[in-house]
Amino acid sequence: MTSDIRKLQLIDTDILKDVVKTLDRHHLNYYMIGGTLLGAIRHKGFIPWDDDMDIAMPRRDYELFLSKFARELPTNLAVDNFKTNKKYKYYITRIENTDYKVREIRNQNIEDSFAHVSIDIFPIDGTPNNEFLRKFYYFQVLSYRALISLVQKDNIDRARKRSALEKLTIFIGTHLPLRRLFSANKLQYKIDRLLRKQKQNSEFAGTIMGAYRVKEIVPRKYFGEGRLYEFEGHKFKGPSDYDAYLKHMYGDYMKLPSKEQRESKKHFEII
Repeated sequence: MTSDIRKLQLIDTDILKDVVKTLDRHHLNYYMIGGTLLGAIRHKGFIPWDDDMDIAMPRRDYELFLSKFARELPTNLAVDNFKTNKKYKYYITRIENTDYKVREIRNQNIEDSFAHVSIDIFPIDGTPNNEFLRKFYYFQVLSYRALISLVQKDNIDRARKRSALEKLTIFIGTHLPLRRLFSANKLQYKIDRLLRKQKQNSEFAGTIMGAYRVKEIVPRKYFGEGRLYEFEGHKFKGPSDYDAYLKHMYGDYMKLPSKEQRESKKHFEII
């Protein structure tokens, strides 16, 4: 583990501690998800070679936090999302520690490209219970996501493994003048309206705007009310049925990945 990664991990943990204090004060629910939850279960903290942190909140709690309570965070923590910043590249919200600058690895060739150390917060949204409607919903969301990526072609992760069809789509899309035809920010609002109108008591729910897209939709019961898990010497909440969630996401989740896979998990570098 490099010292930079460990420094990022500790800053992220401090951000989460401050966020959770606010969430707990107002009885808002949240869950560690993805690699953050995997780290909690397998390592009782960060995955040693990972440098980002993800939590998710039920849509109602997510909106309440952003609209009413995020202002209670310490002054060095800032909320960044597509509603507060028209140039913001993602749908999800980031809570940034403005004391520390980083560069995303995927953007290292973009001049003057930097961000701040941050954690990601995803809304948990329902999906249609009807299987056909659910697949159509997936198609709509993923189409908007793909279009945003092509409009913001400099932000595409070129190192990510993709199918031949994805590679062809990226090649064609990045050679079209899509920036003249579409606004990424307006497309983000279209996604927002689509996600927000989904039933919040549906059988399946999840964080479709995450890196794993549709795979992040799971039976809602996996989340439950949540339970506390050890993480870097603290206790943070995760899904009630962590085992079912992690098996769905990663299969044999206690098995360590190869050295090559570990190297690919680095997202940021301190500048």
